[in-house]
Amino acid sequence: MKKIIILLLVIVALKTEAQSSVFSVVDSLLLKGNYQKALILLENTQPQTFAVLEKTANIYQTVGNENKALKYLNKALEIENSEAAKVKLAQLYLAIGLTSKAIETYEVLIAQDTSNLLVANSLGKLYLSQNQSKRAEKLFRFLQNKDPENPNYPYQIGECLDKQNKFHEMGQSYLNAYKLDTLHLKSIFELAKFFKTLRFQDSTTLFINKGLQIDSNNINFNQLKANDLYFSKDFKNTLTYLKKLDSLNYVSVSTYEMAGMCYYNLQDFDLAEKYFKKAIRLDPSDYNIYYRLASLYYDKKDYKLAKFYLIQSIGTAKPDIDRQYFLMGIMLKEEQNLKEAIENFEKSYQNNYKNYKALFELAVTSDTYYEDKKIALKRFQQYVSRFKGNDEKMTIYADGRIQEIKKQYFLEGEIVD
Repeated sequence: MKKIIILLLVIVALKTEAQSSVFSVVDSLLLKGNYQKALILLENTQPQTFAVLEKTANIYQTVGNENKALKYLNKALEIENSEAAKVKLAQLYLAIGLTSKAIETYEVLIAQDTSNLLVANSLGKLYLSQNQSKRAEKLFRFLQNKDPENPNYPYQIGECLDKQNKFHEMGQSYLNAYKLDTLHLKSIFELAKFFKTLRFQDSTTLFINKGLQIDSNNINFNQLKANDLYFSKDFKNTLTYLKKLDSLNYVSVSTYEMAGMCYYNLQDFDLAEKYFKKAIRLDPSDYNIYYRLASLYYDKKDYKLAKFYLIQSIGTAKPDIDRQYFLMGIMLKEEQNLKEAIENFEKSYQNNYKNYKALFELAVTSDTYYEDKKIALKRFQQYVSRFKGNDEKMTIYADGRIQEIKKQYFLEGEIVD
């Protein structure tokens, strides 16, 4: 019997040593970036132990193949019920977009071990991202009781209370976080906005300045400072912070418009014109800026240009009924009345050129209704050109249809752009 036990121990030791040798080779391959060779080596290693499978999953995750990583990590968990591996599993679910699966995994983990504060924190953030603010608040209050000196928990509670429209309780929670850590930048930013809403000018300025002292290149605080100075009619100093934002490569219609208004109020019409036109280039449908240009040219006695921009302003000032047309289009589409659905999506987009969903639905419905796919192609290209960054799934779909339609015409002997 003793000989059998000794023999088994020797076999286990040899296997462990063999796997250690494999891991050494794998690690050396990874250092050189030879991920594929490392994966082939691990996949051919026998037996497929927990350690081998987990290592394989980690490599697949590193190279961005989350689905393969998920497959191997689940195989590893069939062999060993590892808490650390389950945490990785939840993170993988989240990376893939399976948020409900990630929440379920974290819930099981926290039920098994309430002392794992990192898991509880991750679960709280997930609840908050899914608009389950009451459940998130309960979890963050639990964490606050466990670690009362951590400013992150009252800050997160403030975020939960914000979702529940508990405005004053929210502000108090941010104050609690700030009292624990006077350098807690997120809480300082929220307090600046909180006091701005209350119109407590001194407190607003105090927290804006505090944020800029900590991080002078922070875009959020530079924006708040510019707004604070602008509404105090301190146009020269407003421009200082707008130039700072420009140096940080922050570009927006609102900052260009504000710069234009500062120069306009300072009677520097040439620079005002320059910044208004920069704003128009970013958003050609902004009727307010056309109106500002019309006013500027009126003041310069250039009535021809003033009339031109006034007509532009009137032409782009559509009534705010795009949502009504959009909803009508959705209902008609569901009823398979595609022709009228297209008409309503067209009206929705014409009434609000920022309504990317209307343009997307216009493209998709046109794709279904018209035999001539060039109509849909034009709309999909228009969507990608204007709204590529608005919705990842919509953009992926639009890009895919553009390629498919072009390929279809190419196979039929026609090249379309």
